[in-house]
Amino acid sequence: MMRKRKRFRSTCLLVGLLSCLGIGYMIYQTYFAKQVIRIGVYSGSSWDVPSGQDNNLLDETIARFEKEHPNVEVVYESGISKNDYSDWLSDQMVMGEQPDVFMVPENDFNLLASTGALANLDPFVSRDLDKSIYYSASYEAGTYDSLQYALPFENNPVLLCINQDLLDKEGIALPDGTWSLEEFYKVCQQLSKDTDGDGQLDQFATVGYSWQEAVAAEGLSLFNEKGTKAQLNTSDMRQALSWYSKLEDLNGSYKVTSSDFDKGKVAFMPMTLAEYRTYKSYPYHVSKYATFSWTCIAMPTKSGQVENSQMGTSLLAISSKSRKSELAWAFLKLLSANQETQQSLFEQSQGASVLTSVMTSQKTAELLQSDQFGDNALNQSKLNQILAQAEPSLKFKQYTSLMEEADYLITRSIKEDSLETDLASIQRKLEDAMD
Repeated sequence: MMRKRKRFRSTCLLVGLLSCLGIGYMIYQTYFAKQVIRIGVYSGSSWDVPSGQDNNLLDETIARFEKEHPNVEVVYESGISKNDYSDWLSDQMVMGEQPDVFMVPENDFNLLASTGALANLDPFVSRDLDKSIYYSASYEAGTYDSLQYALPFENNPVLLCINQDLLDKEGIALPDGTWSLEEFYKVCQQLSKDTDGDGQLDQFATVGYSWQEAVAAEGLSLFNEKGTKAQLNTSDMRQALSWYSKLEDLNGSYKVTSSDFDKGKVAFMPMTLAEYRTYKSYPYHVSKYATFSWTCIAMPTKSGQVENSQMGTSLLAISSKSRKSELAWAFLKLLSANQETQQSLFEQSQGASVLTSVMTSQKTAELLQSDQFGDNALNQSKLNQILAQAEPSLKFKQYTSLMEEADYLITRSIKEDSLETDLASIQRKLEDAMD
């Protein structure tokens, strides 16, 4: 009996000792041991323009975060190109080694959110983030099926870039905001001409303006919000695509390219803010557009008011498998929601901040008035208006693939001048492809 009691006491002591060691180890890991969070990023710009900054902003942000969290180390794999990044991230996920925080690959957000790869951020947001600090379209870019799976990092709205010299030559003034579609078509008619009298057009109105821009200008969408129904075979859609066909016809049989715009032969070309900022600055300005004066305004709309802006937004997410979600969230907020980080982003990068406070700040006003922008056509007030009026793209699993199919079918139909008879069959094909 005494032997059994001693054995029982020894067992209890051993269990108690192990428990203390376990608790001690947990305390050590939590408060004293160096914790590592992994970041997934690609090199260079999100917007496919030259960038000399690489990961400077990320390195600066990491240094600030590690200073605030002495027992945390933030690491990332450098040198991954944007083209290779999606495959790299996919491989990491297959191996169970996905980063804690990562840039969401372009066009992959809907798929990753729908398959459970991204952590639901709503509990974090409701606890300590005021989502009103963001432009609404920026924040909604990270929403899927009414849940928040990512935070925005950088905006890149589409603008209408203008050869100012051609407009001045024709006596055409820039509008206060933008042109209505009716006004824009009349201006394009005036600009499309044969200037040397050889019977061939040699001055053109537009290049790169697509049917998607025409549809967006009308405030239309090809699909309903859930992605269960196509919305092509309607009178409004026919009107938008018919208007676009008329605009294309102004170029005659000549296939206008972006190099024609570079040579000063085209008046209008849609261009993202990142492209505009890149090619307004030295040395890219000298190599690309030094032979004529150019500027940018908001894209034309049905009403002539600045609205329905198209905009890309780069996103940051937390892995649903992360074991360090609290640290990951703290770092994510520092990148996305911090005024200092986002102000530096606007100064160093080519796009726009996702925070209204940054885009309306005095520092931003001074930058927009600098030689990099060259004129007042795209001032702070107008750029802020474009960002505030942006429309997020639809969020359902098949959106990207369905848009690619729609682009192929509609472009072919416009080329063959058979839109009137094709829209019903195109709608059926798209709905047949839906889940």
